[in-house]
Amino acid sequence: MSPERAAHRAERWKQKRRAKREDMHPPEPGFLEQVGAFVSNIRGSVVPRRLILTPPQLDASGLSLLVRELGEPAGGLLYKPPPLNEADQLTSLQGTAGIGGQYATEGLFGFESERYVGYAYGRYRHSPEERFYGLGPNSRRSTTSSFRRDEGLFGGLFGVSLAPETLIGGHVSYQLNRIGTVYGDLSDGQRPGRMLPGADENVDFLMMGSFFEYDSRDTPYKRAFGHRFAPTENRLRGVSVDATRGYYLAAEATHNLDYRHNDFSFTRFTLDMREFIPINEELLHGFAVRQLASVTRSSSGQMPFYRMTSLGGSRSLRGFGADRFRDRNVALVNAEVRCEIWHRLDMALFTDAGHVFREVSGLNVLTPRVGYGVGFRIKKNGQTLGRLDIAHSTEGLRTTINVGSLF
Repeated sequence: MSPERAAHRAERWKQKRRAKREDMHPPEPGFLEQVGAFVSNIRGSVVPRRLILTPPQLDASGLSLLVRELGEPAGGLLYKPPPLNEADQLTSLQGTAGIGGQYATEGLFGFESERYVGYAYGRYRHSPEERFYGLGPNSRRSTTSSFRRDEGLFGGLFGVSLAPETLIGGHVSYQLNRIGTVYGDLSDGQRPGRMLPGADENVDFLMMGSFFEYDSRDTPYKRAFGHRFAPTENRLRGVSVDATRGYYLAAEATHNLDYRHNDFSFTRFTLDMREFIPINEELLHGFAVRQLASVTRSSSGQMPFYRMTSLGGSRSLRGFGADRFRDRNVALVNAEVRCEIWHRLDMALFTDAGHVFREVSGLNVLTPRVGYGVGFRIKKNGQTLGRLDIAHSTEGLRTTINVGSLF
């Protein structure tokens, strides 16, 4: 080949390579890659019974998506106006609705500083069909009834931190209860021919209480404003902080004054203790144990049945249905061995044991309702966003999916 032809051929190949290089584009991501990128960019946080998801597209607007437990899966919107959510103040509005016809709205406004917290709150909740199996530890699933309940609540709370690990405070709120359509039998088994207390009349309460909290867990957390200390919520009982060592103690006393009839006034004392004991921090989170006791005292000896404490479901006795056992007083123990099997997935072996009882003298610690099983937790940035629990009890095998951790 002559030198001229070789040079001409080399020039042609050079031009083709240049044209190909100019035509090259990065490959378009597929559907799964696009979904993965979207999920990884979503900010997620957990407050009691709520999973808050904030896609990047909604971040600046103050809007977030809510996944909430309302007895049945529910979703909605949370709005935090950016101008009113700076520094130590917070304002939020939210609304949720479930596939079973349940819905709820809630508003919060207040402040929080390094030492003080105070806020006002209001909410309305509609439950078209709450289940009732009877009173006491020997209630049967075959006697299931249901009723409609509408609850309105508004009030305020103030707390002060005496030290970095402690908080004391008080709260005042007003609660309205309306009982509607009843399916089944809500008669009082102890008084033949009469309805259960509160089943055939509306009862409103003026609630006044005080509380104390001590928290030495090793995982730092930011207070979930309006939820951690609200007396009508479970405070940190539903927030995942993934502690590996330390202790938590909460004590509360609340007097419920029957504002309409003065027949159903009662006082409730609650004690919640939790211990986190590490085994091998390289693999195991270790042991996590919770003990909860709630005792009610009433001068008249009666209280509305729907205000009694219940056990059962994904947040107490996981081997039984929601609100399976109900009475004036409860005692509950949850124990878990937690193990990290992937940086975004934990596993837990657990045992739950609990009892409901009318009088302290009637508590039989030798015959609790017991469930045991295995659970899996999905994590992101140190928080448990969701969990799957498979539990067995005398009433069979139950599988539950919920937001956040049990404790």
